Amino acid sequence: MSEKSFYTTFKISRMCGVNPTTVQNWVKEKKLRAFRTPGGHRRVERGDLVAFLKKFGMPVPAELAVNPPLVMIVDDEPDILDMIGDLMGSGDAVVEVAKAQSGVEALLAIGGRKPDLLILDLLMPGMNGYVVCRKLKSNPDTRSIRIVAISGDHSPNVRERILETGADLFFTKPIDVVEFRAQCLDLLQI
Repeated sequence: MSEKSFYTTFKISRMCGVNPTTVQNWVKEKKLRAFRTPGGHRRVERGDLVAFLKKFGMPVPAELAVNPPLVMIVDDEPDILDMIGDLMGSGDAVVEVAKAQSGVEALLAIGGRKPDLLILDLLMPGMNGYVVCRKLKSNPDTRSIRIVAISGDHSPNVRERILETGADLFFTKPIDVVEFRAQCLDLLQI
């Protein structure tokens, strides 16, 4: 479903189980943002409707759901890939998980589908995490990807260097899984 879908007040009333007049009143009272077509009919954008429903604690119908955020994990250690993949896929928050075992593999995958969040190991053979981060942050098409860097290197300058390169967060291995997951979901705003 497109994020730019528009709904009539009648369609919204059917989805929410209320009278069409109730939806019109929400619009008149400026609780629900809408616009008028040249013919005078009200239309509500999907995003505005979802925000309204969440604000007032109403259930969001399945037909309004969009694709879950994509989290890509990049690490040359298969055990770390699996552990973080399981961690991000657990709990109530729904995310899609993709994995890559090298910086080159990650960049190729991102060329096909841009993730919302990249969990990036810094120390990998070939193209390391610093180079991947620099390439993504220097490209206008990928600059908005949130990056959480991880490393087994506990040197004090590692954190400073990767944050200067453009990463949003940095964690050292072994990671505190509860704090790590919470901060990743916070970056995704879910």
